[in-house]
Amino acid sequence: MKLGRRKLSGKDLLSIDIGEHTTKLVAGKLGMNSMSVQQAVTIPTPPDSFEKGQITGFESLRKAIQEVTKKNHMKSKLAVCSVENSEVITREIAVPSVKDEQIEKMLEFEIQQYIPVQLSEYIVQHKSLEVFEEDDVKKTRIQVTAVPRELAQSYFELFKSAGLQSAVMDVQSNAIDKLVGSNFLINGDGSYKEKTIAVLDIGYNHINIIIFEKAQYQFNRFLSLGSRSIDHNLVNFMDVSMEEAEKLKLGVGDLNKEVDVSDEAMDSLPSVYADEMRVLNIVRNTVDTWVEDIERIFKYYTTRSPGNTIDAIYLHGGVAEMNGLEQYLEESFGIPTAKISSLSNINVDGFSGDGGYSSYVNALATIIRR
Repeated sequence: MKLGRRKLSGKDLLSIDIGEHTTKLVAGKLGMNSMSVQQAVTIPTPPDSFEKGQITGFESLRKAIQEVTKKNHMKSKLAVCSVENSEVITREIAVPSVKDEQIEKMLEFEIQQYIPVQLSEYIVQHKSLEVFEEDDVKKTRIQVTAVPRELAQSYFELFKSAGLQSAVMDVQSNAIDKLVGSNFLINGDGSYKEKTIAVLDIGYNHINIIIFEKAQYQFNRFLSLGSRSIDHNLVNFMDVSMEEAEKLKLGVGDLNKEVDVSDEAMDSLPSVYADEMRVLNIVRNTVDTWVEDIERIFKYYTTRSPGNTIDAIYLHGGVAEMNGLEQYLEESFGIPTAKISSLSNINVDGFSGDGGYSSYVNALATIIRR
């Protein structure tokens, strides 16, 4: 179910971003060119209730959402949410430029060639990206997104059981597309609208990479990587529990701290200092594996056409709060990198979200309709 901008503008909305590690809820209201945020809350996602974008523990997740909305007096019953996982299919199709109603009919035949699945099991939506000429023929580049119907239904049933009305279900890459193309400027500077940028959502169990050229969506790729891999490596190499590993990860100081100590010399250091150095090395080695996979996505874009470059990187998600990550990635890629720390034209007087502003970007972007 999806409502248009006019029906949502001025209404109190509850934007829910469910993650495998934490769930974010933002209570806000969309104006014509602004947004007001009354509340932003993060809660732990109940164990075994959500995995790889799928609801796996319906009752515990329903209870958690009901409890947090009641405890924080979140009055809006109109819920919006966004999803992204490996089962969401996104493809680009180029068709001759014709009227919208003709494009609809044309896509009925074209989509099946590009998305070889049983379309009756998917909710399929499309949007025009750009108009261009090829061999003297005017064409339209269209993005087609197919979301498993069963996946969408599980979200709608969850919100209904929690006493909420589902208004919009979006794909996170599309939500970020609306953000980049809107007047809600990232970090108060709109210069990125004239550049090619990569927006990286680094979560607990995923990295979503979205490329924009002059504020126009190009493509996105979803990697099954994230801070969970840091936790697992700490468990394996430090012989600690998952709970202890997360504490060690959160206790990491500057990711760029100089470490020039051999393993032999490490053994002679005071145990507390030696453990700190080992944790730092494990975290950095894990981030380095992310860099390798992200670099492959960047190279795919830069080699598609002569002159393609990536001018800047913007980070969001819980991991973006890691101390020193911006500088570490900037030096790794050789590309200016910044965390999304603010959005202009958003009144955040009531914003008291835990974990930093960048953790709520998906939830905030989902409220934007255009």
